[in-house]
Amino acid sequence: MLTEGEIRALTALHGEQTVSKLATNINRSLSYTSELVERLETAGLVETRRRGKTKQIRLSDTKALELLTDLTQQYSHIDWPELLSGAALRVCYYLDTPRTATELARHADVHRSTVHRALAPLQHRGLIYQTDDGAYALNDGFEQLSVFARELAHHTHRQTVEEQADTYTILWESLDEFLVQTTTEISEEHFVPTGPDQFQRYGLPLLARDRRYYLYSETTNELSPERLCCHMLVIDSGARTQSYCLLLLSHVNIDRDELRAQATKYGVDDTVVELCTYLDTSGAQRTPRLPEWEDFQELADEYEVSL
Repeated sequence: MLTEGEIRALTALHGEQTVSKLATNINRSLSYTSELVERLETAGLVETRRRGKTKQIRLSDTKALELLTDLTQQYSHIDWPELLSGAALRVCYYLDTPRTATELARHADVHRSTVHRALAPLQHRGLIYQTDDGAYALNDGFEQLSVFARELAHHTHRQTVEEQADTYTILWESLDEFLVQTTTEISEEHFVPTGPDQFQRYGLPLLARDRRYYLYSETTNELSPERLCCHMLVIDSGARTQSYCLLLLSHVNIDRDELRAQATKYGVDDTVVELCTYLDTSGAQRTPRLPEWEDFQELADEYEVSL
């Protein structure tokens, strides 16, 4: 997320400084510091302006940097750049709740050994501890670490989408991915179209809307029906959307294990269980948002879906 040098520069910036002053403060060369500033400015974390022949630098107005400043001021004796460099911030993102090394490795997409190595210095300084069942957890007073990591990722996601669209809403996000709603058509390769329009790929043409939906992911090129279903429920979990998801689950060959895994990832576990139970019992077990079985049969006939 951030290198040690970048964090050191951010924590050393107080008010406005010149590049040469910042280089002195972080004990780095002028050329190295200039490169740091360029990267941080591109990331929207610092702002620069010319005053005569010198470039003045200051922190940008972002929630993540407010949190970092609070941490460094409250615990000025801690070498934060050293503790938070490497994979530490990636792991801290998922310490919003106690998690085992295996869970953290899976969520942060790193090896278990990396988790232990990244968290060992934080544990040594008393920032985190391990519970009786071996889970890592933040100590009281340091919960802000996870909030900082999340705000930093959110800032990065906003920077990414603002390069493509002026107006947007981030509907869901993780460390490396996010689901966004916009009225702008985005053709950049890492923005994968999702939402109602993608039902046409499965022979289920839904009513077109002005809004467009994209999954930003650097590792996903094409959506599975399991993921599409979960995206729809994130976008709108209303009765109409749930009926459309029922059509999709009935119409294509769904991997139930994959569906459950994606539902957990996107936080729609309960709704997906209700949909599957509804289909398995032919509507005998249904929630108020799900249609009567006879009504769903009519909708299925309209879309030529066999139940």
